[in-house]
Order: sequence, then C-alpha cells, then structure tokens
Amino acid sequence: MNRGRKSHKSNRLIPVIALLAVIGMGLLGVHFWEQRESQREAEQYALSEEEPFVNQKVTLTYQGSEYVLRNDLDTYLLIGLDKFTDTLSDPELFTNNQQADFLFLMIVDKTNKSYSALHLNRDAMTEIQRLGMSGKKVGSFTGQLALSHTFGSGGKDSCRNTAQAVSHYLLDVPVEHYFSVTMDAIPVLNDLVGGVTVYIDDDFSAVDPALEQGKTIRLQGQQALTFIRERQRVDDGTNLSRMNRQRTYINALYEQMGAQLNADSGFSARLASRLSDYSVSDLTTTELSNLADRLKDYTFTGIDTIRGEAVKGEKYMEFYTDSEDLQSVLVRLFCRPGNALS
Repeated sequence: MNRGRKSHKSNRLIPVIALLAVIGMGLLGVHFWEQRESQREAEQYALSEEEPFVNQKVTLTYQGSEYVLRNDLDTYLLIGLDKFTDTLSDPELFTNNQQADFLFLMIVDKTNKSYSALHLNRDAMTEIQRLGMSGKKVGSFTGQLALSHTFGSGGKDSCRNTAQAVSHYLLDVPVEHYFSVTMDAIPVLNDLVGGVTVYIDDDFSAVDPALEQGKTIRLQGQQALTFIRERQRVDDGTNLSRMNRQRTYINALYEQMGAQLNADSGFSARLASRLSDYSVSDLTTTELSNLADRLKDYTFTGIDTIRGEAVKGEKYMEFYTDSEDLQSVLVRLFCRPGNALS
C-alpha cells in the first residue's frame, strides 16, 4: 500500500538529526538552549501540559477489517512557521501571524527499532479549534491545517493547537510531542553547512532568476528559504510541488550536514548556538538527548504523503484528502489488526 511514494536511498537517509535540523534545529548540542527551555515553561499564555490534546483510543475499519492503534509508537510533530515574529496580531482575539507552513510527523517504532516520517499538506482541510485569552477552546471551524497555529500566543499553546488539529486530521492518531521553528532559520542553517546543492525542477523566474530551471545550483542564504517556501509564483502554485521541493532539500541537506559533522568537531555546537532562538518545544533537553541517542541505532524507513486534490478556494488553495488513501496510510504506519495480541 502506497509504498511507491516512499523515499529510499539507504538506511541512514535523513536520520533524526537531519529531520529536526531541516526546520531549524538539530538534536546535537541541545544543552545550549536548556536555559531558554526552562524559561518557556513559564510562558504567559501556555496551555496546561496536563491537558490532553490527543485521543489515545483509536479504532479504524478499513476494507472490511478492524484495526487498532499500536501502543509501541512515539510521535513527534515538526512544525516550520512561515512568519518571522511571534507577536500577537490581534490580542483581543488571541491570534498570531504564524502559520504552520511545514508539517512533518515523525513516527518512532520502538519494537522494530525504526522510524519514518509523514509529510502533511499544510493546505489540508480539517477541523481547527479556536482559542480564547485563557487558552481555552472557544469554538471550531473547518480550515487549512496551517491556520491551527495562528490561534494562541504563537508559543506552546499554538503548537499544542496545531498538534490537536493534526491528530484530528489523522482520525485521532495521537500526536504526542511538538517541535516548531520559524522558517527564517533556514538561511542560517543552510549557510552553516556551506550551502545546499539542489536541482531546480520548477520555474522560479518570477521570484529569483538565479534559480534557473533545469540547472543544479548550490543554494546560498535567502535562496534556500525561497526554494522551500515559495509557491504562489512558482510552477502550478500548489503546495504539492512545494512539498516535493522540501523533500529534495531535506535529502541534499543531509548529505552536506554529514560532511560538515565529519570534517568539523565544533560544528554541532555552532549549529545549536545559532539556531536556539528560533525554536519552541515541549521536549526537555534530556528528552531530546535521549531521543537522539536512541535513534542512532534505528533504521529510517522513508517519507510518506497522503494523496488528495488541491483546488483554488474562495481566497486560498485548499487540499481535500483522499479518504481511502488516508486510511491506507494510517493502517500501515500506526495500526495493527484488531484481533492481534500485540
């Protein structure tokens, strides 16, 4: 089922370090931001960490068979934010101007010692919770996944709201942890590794003529952000082609980062130091370090996407998910037969 959409190069392709680093923060050297993490715990508008935001009891009927959620999986939502500030754009309505432009759900299989990633379309239509000044839910609406982060302070409460929207979109599959970063970290990361070389498959002439279609180019500075973020003036204007470019960039970034790590023992410390101001997470330093250590011996099994149709809405692009394909992906990545013992 859907195996044709996975990206396979080798078992070491895109380890957790690269997956996290591509949206602005590596797991290496996380002790440099321990102090910032403790400060975020006191965030004025943060939701209580004890408040559940996922439904752990998941059952699914697919092609006449019943499936239940596996209990040996951990999930981590990686969020790339498309705005460069975390100020409230409307304090009375308790909203901010940061949309979740990039959404990766990492699934860690503790039994099989492997992990994979599900690349979600930011335009996917789903139910989204509105948050009031106290961080409490004050209603819901149907909209793009990307909008879920715009409710709240732009900090942990907004990340938790995004995690809940992703969970709802995935038919209540738990989203246990989150890690967000503003996308302006990409040029910093890109230049730290000495630039990232990619093939330009789309027409960027309306945005940056230097990104010439059909050429292989070493992206520098702002070009990296343009390559993974621009869409309305590139190709067909949909998020689908942009998602393809994002996966291309991740693959190329991994190769370049590996070279830097091998050549420079101080690289990881500089990486963490330079990028610490861009991120928000519910994970502590110890938890991040433990995760990195654990996944060093795990096998990466690929990146999945969910099929659907991108259409022009009243104002913006909207992605309507193929429900059959959604269920197929969920069964394969998260479930076991209902009569299975483990």
